[in-house]
Amino acid sequence: MNPRGRMHLIALPAILLLSACASQQAQQPSVSTPSEAAAPADIPPAPASVISGDADDQIAFKVWSAEVFGTDGDLEKSAAEYVEAALLSSDPAIARRATEVAISARMWQAAAMAADRWTVLDPDNVQARRTAARTSLVGGDYALAEVQLAELLGLQREETWDGWEDLGGLLMVGPDAERAVTMVTRLIEQGQAGDNAYALLVQSQVIARTGRFDEAMALADQAVTLAPQEIALRMWAGRVALNAEDSAAALNYFESAWRLDPTQRTLALSYAELLRQNGNLDEANDVLSVLPDTPTNRFTRIGFAVESGKRALALSLFEDFGRMPYGDPVEQALQAARSAEALGLTDDAISWYEKLEGTDQALPATLRRASLLASSGRMEEARQVLLFARNSGGQTVKLETLLVEANLLLEADRGQEAFDTLTGALNEFPDNTRLLYMRSLIAVGLDQIDTAETDLRAVLALEPSNAAALNALGYTLADRTSRLEEAEGLIQRAYALEPEDAAIIDSMGWIAYRMGRFEEARRYLEQAFLRDRNAEIAAHLGEVIWVLGDTGRARQVWNEGMRIEPGNQTLLDTMQRFGVRP
Repeated sequence: MNPRGRMHLIALPAILLLSACASQQAQQPSVSTPSEAAAPADIPPAPASVISGDADDQIAFKVWSAEVFGTDGDLEKSAAEYVEAALLSSDPAIARRATEVAISARMWQAAAMAADRWTVLDPDNVQARRTAARTSLVGGDYALAEVQLAELLGLQREETWDGWEDLGGLLMVGPDAERAVTMVTRLIEQGQAGDNAYALLVQSQVIARTGRFDEAMALADQAVTLAPQEIALRMWAGRVALNAEDSAAALNYFESAWRLDPTQRTLALSYAELLRQNGNLDEANDVLSVLPDTPTNRFTRIGFAVESGKRALALSLFEDFGRMPYGDPVEQALQAARSAEALGLTDDAISWYEKLEGTDQALPATLRRASLLASSGRMEEARQVLLFARNSGGQTVKLETLLVEANLLLEADRGQEAFDTLTGALNEFPDNTRLLYMRSLIAVGLDQIDTAETDLRAVLALEPSNAAALNALGYTLADRTSRLEEAEGLIQRAYALEPEDAAIIDSMGWIAYRMGRFEEARRYLEQAFLRDRNAEIAAHLGEVIWVLGDTGRARQVWNEGMRIEPGNQTLLDTMQRFGVRP
């Protein structure tokens, strides 16, 4: 059974994307994605000024009602009450609170209305303007967003990049990229910012969202000319050049940025990765060699050397780990252990992890050491390491070591022992959903379907919106029982919560197949396989395609699944049922 339970617009090499996300704010423009903007945050406690003060009775009653609804978990009613209170009140704290609650409820029009009221009551508040612009963009109200962005630029004239950095991040939120282009162009014209490098940078970023990379490249190049010492501008130009498939230009931009500051870690990583992809392995490793010699940078260099096929260099760097006079022995041991793992030196990794006992990294080091011991055939020694930590640690250590021990036993095909370990753990942690969920998956493998269902229903009683548990229960019922309508309801609930999750999409396809809707099943399963090249999904997709009559294509899918995971039991069983040899 499959355990059923980001990103910049422009597709870039992983290490470049990581660099862009990890750069310091003063060096790299901040760009949010729509998914990040729309994520509801936990509602903070209501400030005292909201629930006390000089508010009249009507406002006070609405605030009180909103808090009651919020306490009961009804965020929509809470937001509605708060927005009404905000429109009646002259207290910016109430408008801010209304905005926060509406965002948590994903009521974007209400949030924009409340945030706009907040800016009326506190017009010089940058956070209020920023929030009003963001909620308006997410809700599709570009006219209101433009007003707020213009005001935001005015408030931040004396700050870094004259506020354009902030505006750039906000403009990546809205769903309509072309309207964002029109808006930023108009803002540049109104502010007479055509010679502002950072305004051109934002314009380039927004245009890049539309796929017009040549136009974005021209603007990025102008920005670099206007502010040649700004590393962030050169990095952006390099990234756009990559998308425009001009690797020579990308290399030139990254090299020129790197020469401005060879010690900047994220920049060096980006440039080195680009060099490596272009076959310049020696140059790439030379770039990283200029970084300050810290444990983290040494680990990075070792990992990069291993990926580049420079094992001798990686080994040389690793052997020096113990001799370097680093000031932080904990970080030194941690990065040395990770380096040993990258090199496949299991015994060395175990020894380094052992040095972390008694430090703030003791628990993760213990768990990793046990995993390495088990993978090298020393299961009982691994269990003793976990037992020692469990007997000498607190509740968190007990829980984590029990979960890891069960997982190690499961990976060693000792499912019954894993099940028994979790059963014992549940005696001490009876309502722990992680333990219940994991035991349910093991129970399915042991054909204890009733236990699996009981455990998953216990999880859902504690966490009704746990998409993984809904999906696991639905899939189990679909795969191992005749209760298909009940299974479909559970899977659909999971899908409503996590429509992008490949395992849940797979379940949508599998229940459609079990209910005889073969074309629908194929569509879902193809979508799932695109998201996750997973052997179990391959088994399901191949079966549906076979039943639909395309046996040649089914064999191709199954063969791809075998390349991904040759020993996957679901795939092997499926192929055997249809008389196909692996």
